[in-house]
Order: sequence, then C-alpha cells, then structure tokens
Amino acid sequence: MDVISLINSLMENQKNLQENYCMISQNIYPLKSIEDMGMNQFSMFLQKIRPLKLYKYFPNKWEIKDNSPVNYSLYALKNNTVFMQSPNLFDDIYDSSIGVEWNDYLHLRLKIYCTRCKCPINDDLNTQELIYQLSKKLYSKYNECPDVFSVFESNENSEQINLVNQLFVTNVLISLKETNDWNKAITKAIQREYTEYGEYLQKIFRISCFATTPYSQLMWGGSYANEHRGFCLEYTIDLNSEYFQNLSHHLFPMIYCSNRPNITKELVYAKDEELSEKLFWDIHFHGTLRKSIDWAYQDEWRLLLPFSKSDTDYNVKFFDITKVYLGNRMNKENRKEIIDICKSKKIPYIGVTIDNEKFAMKECAQLCEDCGNYIG
Repeated sequence: MDVISLINSLMENQKNLQENYCMISQNIYPLKSIEDMGMNQFSMFLQKIRPLKLYKYFPNKWEIKDNSPVNYSLYALKNNTVFMQSPNLFDDIYDSSIGVEWNDYLHLRLKIYCTRCKCPINDDLNTQELIYQLSKKLYSKYNECPDVFSVFESNENSEQINLVNQLFVTNVLISLKETNDWNKAITKAIQREYTEYGEYLQKIFRISCFATTPYSQLMWGGSYANEHRGFCLEYTIDLNSEYFQNLSHHLFPMIYCSNRPNITKELVYAKDEELSEKLFWDIHFHGTLRKSIDWAYQDEWRLLLPFSKSDTDYNVKFFDITKVYLGNRMNKENRKEIIDICKSKKIPYIGVTIDNEKFAMKECAQLCEDCGNYIG
C-alpha cells in the first residue's frame, strides 16, 4: 500500500470510529450500545463509572449585580453550593441543543393541525401541499362563519389540546393582518410556537458542570479559573443522606461523539401534553448530555435539575467541599482571603504550580503560609 492509500485508509478508519463510537468518562464505547440503554440501565451503568470526587473551577472575580459588588465564587466556597446555569448561556452553541429541526417541526405540526381539522391529507403530501390544504380549510371556515375557531372540533379528552388549537388560530389571524396571505400566516404562527417551544425546553432544567481533575491546564488557563488566578473546589461524593442520594441520581457524564440525534418527532407529538418522564429523559440523553468529541478533554460531569417559573434561587447545596486548590497566579490578598475561609471552615487547601519536568500542573510541595505569595 502506498503512502497516499495508507493516509486515506487511516482517515476513513478515523471517520468510522468517530461516527460509531463515543467517549464517556475517558473510556470509549460503541455509540449504539449506549443509545440502546434505557434510563434504568444507563443509571446502573453510571454507578460503575461515577468518580469518587468531582471538581469545579472558579474565577474568583467580583462583578456588579443590582448595583452591588458580588463574588459568586466566594459564595460557592462559603456556602458549599453550586449555581445552576441556564444552558442557553454556555459557550458551545450546540451545548444542550435539543435538536428540534425547523423544517421537520413545520411539516409535523402541519400534519397535526390538518388532522385535527379533518383536512384531506396523506403521508405523501409535502410541506407546501399541507400548508395549502390547511389554508384552504381555514379560509373556507373564515368566510363561512365568524367563529373560525370552530374549524377544530372540541377534544373532550384534552382541554390542553383545545387551548393549543385556539392559540394557533389566534396567531394565524394576527399574522394574517400583517401578511394578508393565509399560507404565510400559517407558517408564521407555527414559527412562533416553534421558537417558544424551544425556549421552554431549555428553561425547564438547569445545569452545573464539573471536571474530574484539579490539574487541567485548559481549565486553569481559561475563563473558568481566570487564567490561573481563581481556585478549584474538590467535592467528595458521599451518599450518607437521602438528599445526597437523590442528588446523585441527577449526576451524569457527558457523551462525547460526532452524531446529534434528532428527536423532533417525539418532541412535536408530545408538545401538547404534559412532559413525561421518558421524554424528559430523552431530552437529557439525546441533547443535554451530548457534546462534540472536540470537548472530550474536559471529561465533564453534569448536575441536571428541573426548575419551574416560580424558582428564583438557583444555588443548590452540593456534596461537601473536601479540598481547595489555589491558582498559580492568585495574588497575595486573594490567597490570604481564601486560606482564611478554608481555616474557618476546616477545609484543607493547597497551591497548584507548574511541573518543571513536563507540561502539567501539580500540587505545590510548599505550604502556602511559607510561600512568598502569601501575606501572613
């Protein structure tokens, strides 16, 4: 085999590897075997690979919130809490993307509305043909009587579906005034619900992210730890209470792979019903816990918790802090402040420094109090 053929063969093997395998907790698994696991089987799988300790990097920076200075890093250290972040604020645009594709959503919602108002359709109709059938039905009802809402028969088994149908017709009529075109009005109405549904799916839960090592150069050197000026907290997983046992059921590793599953059909058909446990799991398993293989170096675990509109405090008690790692570039004043907090809470602490023999971070052999970067 010549060199070019060898390179092409290696590239093809790499492509197959990326498409058919995934990385979880620094181990490689066949992607299909992971995807075939149900919620219970995956939970049992996690019990075997869950680490004993998790780590979270903090920038230790002050910012202004409601005209007052606040340091969320110090808050997490003092209160042993973690902040549950909204997934739409993450730096990876694919992160926690549920994978609801617009064209698929439009086509499926049209089929649903056409079926509910008894339009003559079949599975062979394309999107534009579905829009035409639905617009013809709505236009006919609109000119026939003032109660255009009666285009949908009342569903005796679901008041929720009745309300959704009414809202859809209302949005169509609003868009009709703007466009004066039934086809465009229908599309705009479904576009509006598509946007609102996507926002809803990302607001029903929040996330806190963790690493599995306190020596990640990329974590220390990036914004997570403010270019080595922040600190890293070590949490030891201890299931000694019902609260922590329940919390552990919401801890998951990221599934790093190349494929993004499309669960649009399941989401569309479940939209007008209460969110089931299975669908909630599918959202996590195929969206929140999937990340590009490019991020595998993070070896990330996530705490996923549901939240409602009425919730205002997104800080939750986490496993006990069992060690604090101080960044290599932390200034003297900040170093003393962190150490004083650790002493008051009886938490062990250690500095992190560079390894002179290899490109790595390690614990500092010197006591922080004996270091020139400490103010006594």
